[in-house]
Amino acid sequence: MSRLTHQEKRHVDSLEAIRHCELLEVQVSALGELGRPFDAMPPPHEYDADWSGVEYDPDLAHLMPRFEEISASWTTRPPLPKFGGEFSVAHLAYVLSQQVGPWVNQEPTEFRRQFMASLRCIDSTPNSGSGRMSFLRMRSHVSPLEIWYSDIADIGGEPYPPGYVKLDLSYSQYLEALLLTKGMFGWQYLYAEMSLRGTSWSDVRNRLKVMVDVFPEIFPQYDYTELRERLEARL
Repeated sequence: MSRLTHQEKRHVDSLEAIRHCELLEVQVSALGELGRPFDAMPPPHEYDADWSGVEYDPDLAHLMPRFEEISASWTTRPPLPKFGGEFSVAHLAYVLSQQVGPWVNQEPTEFRRQFMASLRCIDSTPNSGSGRMSFLRMRSHVSPLEIWYSDIADIGGEPYPPGYVKLDLSYSQYLEALLLTKGMFGWQYLYAEMSLRGTSWSDVRNRLKVMVDVFPEIFPQYDYTELRERLEARL
């Protein structure tokens, strides 16, 4: 394996921390081979002719990991409450090579069809099958590119499809957040403009409260101050 960048080493260390944590039962932990570096990536419009005017985020030149895959799936062990987490992140070249499915044409409005056609999945949950997914929105003359999260139908709202919410994160910041959250189910809501006070959000709240209370102890190399503040702002 060629020499790893600082960011790539951080993702390796994060996976190792998950594997060796005695309070987590790990079902999947995978790190792929190194793919092409950022400076060898074709411009977006070479992946899709509709992406004329779409540009990569400038910070990807030194923050994009080259791994073909970074993934983990885990559940907690006693004495922690029962919950889990998962992430499965592919190389950006694979993300941009995804093809739009015919189901996009079933959206009822032209805006929604265009919106769905602009999304490319950057993170998913194939092991748990929970259906949670995060997307990069390939949109012209927007910097940084938007990140959208899809989970349950009662998030988001018109004119967007139900179940989609924009996150206050860039692509590189999303990958950075994974280092902290380890893919805890629902962590993305900490970066969405929404409240978690309702009764329907009790499970999400409980998981996130455990994360900001317990993770600083089991992963002391990370600073959870921002995540704690974001949770408090939504309660």
